[in-house]
Amino acid sequence: MHIVFFSDHHPDSLGGVQTSLLLQKKYLEKLGHKVTVVSSRRYRRKRNPEFIEVPALPLPPTGAYSIQPSLHLAFRKAERALAELGEPVDLVHIQADMWQAILGAKWAIDHDIPLVWTVHTNLQVGFQHNVGKLGRRTVAQVMNLWASTFLNQPMPAKTNSLWAFQEQIARHANFVASPSGHFNRELIKHAVTASPLMFPNGVDDEVAAGVSHQWNEASSRKIKLIWAGRFSSEKRISEFLGAFALADLENVELDIYGSGQLEAKIRLLIRQLGIHKTAHLRGRLPHKQLVATFATADAVCQTSIGFETQGMTVYEAISVGTPVFVVDPMIAGELPAANVWLSKKPEVDSMAKGLRAMVADIRAGNAKRADETGDWTVLQSKLTDRWLKVYAEAIKQGPKRLNK
Repeated sequence: MHIVFFSDHHPDSLGGVQTSLLLQKKYLEKLGHKVTVVSSRRYRRKRNPEFIEVPALPLPPTGAYSIQPSLHLAFRKAERALAELGEPVDLVHIQADMWQAILGAKWAIDHDIPLVWTVHTNLQVGFQHNVGKLGRRTVAQVMNLWASTFLNQPMPAKTNSLWAFQEQIARHANFVASPSGHFNRELIKHAVTASPLMFPNGVDDEVAAGVSHQWNEASSRKIKLIWAGRFSSEKRISEFLGAFALADLENVELDIYGSGQLEAKIRLLIRQLGIHKTAHLRGRLPHKQLVATFATADAVCQTSIGFETQGMTVYEAISVGTPVFVVDPMIAGELPAANVWLSKKPEVDSMAKGLRAMVADIRAGNAKRADETGDWTVLQSKLTDRWLKVYAEAIKQGPKRLNK
C-alpha cells in the first residue's frame, strides 16, 4: 500500500503532530507499506530529500509555524514531485489542519483517490489565544475563502468560523479522526463531521520498552517534576510557574523542557518569582530522549485548559510509568484515573493547592505510578494495526464524490 501524508509541519521539527506522523510512517514501513510525506519546507534549512517539501514562509515571531505564500505554487510543486515518483498512490492521509489540509484534499480529489483526515488541532481556541477574537475571525475568513476557491465549492454560511473551514475539508474524507474522545465531541458539536474516529497520537514501542524506572522511597528525598511543551500562551507556562512559586514546595525541583515565543519572558519570570534555584529551563530534547527523561520524574505536569486535542506529553509519561498532573478535566478523562492528579480549577491558587496535595501524596507513598495500565495503551504498533483496517475500508469504499 502507498500512502501519501500531507503535513503543515516539517517532520524534522519538534512537536506532537510531527512525532505522531513520523511514528505512523515508521510502523507502516516496518510492515512493508510505502509512505510519502508532503510538507511545508522549513525556512532557511537544508532540504531533506526524504520528504516532498513545498514552498513556505515562517510566521513571526519565532518561525515555528509557516504559511504557504501561494497554494497554487505549493500544489504544482507537490503535483510534479508525486508524478516523478512514478508510483501509484492508494490513499491520501491528511495530517494537517491548515494549508496542507487544503492541498491534500485538492490532490486526492483531482486524482480520484480515497482520503482520510486526522484533525490534530483546535484551531478556534488556538488562534483566539494567540491573535485574539478579531484575529481569529480574520484567519477563519481567509481560510474559508482559500478552501472554497481551491476546492471549487461554495463559501460556508459562517465564514468567521474555523469549524466551518474544517468542515470544508472533512466533507471530502472517507473517514475523519482526532486524537481524543473529547475533541471528537467538539467536532460533532460544531458539525465538522458526524462520526469521527478516535486515534490518539502514539508512543514508540521501542522507546517505551527501553525505559525503566528506579523508584525510590520519597518521604525525604528531592522530588522531581517536569513540564514540557511549547512556550506559548495557550500552554499556560506562565500560570504554572506562578502556581509552582505559590505552592512553595520544599525539596522539590522543576525541570522545564521546550522553547517558543515566550522564552525570554519565562526566563525573566523565573527570576521575578524567586524560583530560579528550583525551576530550571533545560531547552529542547529529541523526542526519544525527552520520553526517557519523563521516566526519571515523579510526575509530568500539563497545564493548558480547553486547547489540547490530546496533550501528548502526559500520554508519553504514563506509557513509561510516570504519573501526571493535569488541569483540563477533559484530558484527565482520557487517561487512567489511577495515574492522574487533577487540579480542581485552572487558576493559579488552585493549581498551587493541587501541587501541594500531589507532593504530599508522593511523600506518603501514594505515588500513582503507572506500572500497569490495563487495557489502556497508545503504543504505535497497536494504533498502526487499527489504521490499516481504516485504510483498507476507505480503499474499498473508493474516493468520495460529492454533488456540487
